[in-house]
Amino acid sequence: MYTSTKPTTYLIDGCNLVRSFLYEFARTEDEVTADFLDFLEEMSRDPRYAMHTYEVIFDGTFRPVGPLYRAGVHISFAEENSADQIIYERASYAAQTGLRVIAVTDDRALQEDLKELGIKVQFCRKFYNSFKPADK
Repeated sequence: MYTSTKPTTYLIDGCNLVRSFLYEFARTEDEVTADFLDFLEEMSRDPRYAMHTYEVIFDGTFRPVGPLYRAGVHISFAEENSADQIIYERASYAAQTGLRVIAVTDDRALQEDLKELGIKVQFCRKFYNSFKPADK
């Protein structure tokens, strides 16, 4: 799957995405998180991807990750819920209201539940790899 050409809200499981890269880069989770959020902010400013909104939901309580609003990126924390539960609820609501949404998660059970609702899903690496850096 590629990055959509239609305005879409991407609901991203932040911990899933960050942890899918931890061993590749041999860096701390905080460092990989900061790099990913900076990358996503940069991509959200690119005219090819600026029509989308990106909601990154992290498991757990608030922790410093920099600004929670960055261009088209909104960062939140699941607090007492799980990121999976928040993604499911937001995706379900979006589907009911006719908004285009794609859930980005490696959690297969969540993917199956969302597919039953008719919601598109994408694995974390596929999502990340779908971006093409701007030619400079």
